[in-house]
Amino acid sequence: MESVRAITALDDVEPIDVNHLTYRLAKAEHLLEQRLDHALDEVGLTLRQFTVLAHVGRTPGLSRADVARLLLTTPQAVGGLVQRLVTAGLIQRAASSPGLPIGLTLTAAGEHALHRAAPLVREAEDTAVAAVAEDERQRVGVILDQLIAELCR
Repeated sequence: MESVRAITALDDVEPIDVNHLTYRLAKAEHLLEQRLDHALDEVGLTLRQFTVLAHVGRTPGLSRADVARLLLTTPQAVGGLVQRLVTAGLIQRAASSPGLPIGLTLTAAGEHALHRAAPLVREAEDTAVAAVAEDERQRVGVILDQLIAELCR
């Protein structure tokens, strides 16, 4: 009988408010990721793969844990992603001593893929935000920085 009351009580609660800021942020992020994935099809990468290549290209020697922190995910989730990039010949694992993190570096093919993909990502991003005036983008940037700072407390 208790579970029936719990279900009835939930009938009065709106499960999701599509006008709530967090829902709209998540929707915008999802749609932007789809757009960028589509743009990256040309070079055979996903946005996640591109992001790993960009981080490793910027900071050679990053570990899986480092990449996971940058992608806001877990080392386990990054493991499969890195393995696919290694198998594709875009990233290599540096030799390391037992117990030390294994550093990741781009291969020549990875550098080439990153070089080809970066302008596609920039163009897709620019097209995606073109409907918003530059001053409005700057204001949104400030607001997002404030939100991120609050969430990091």
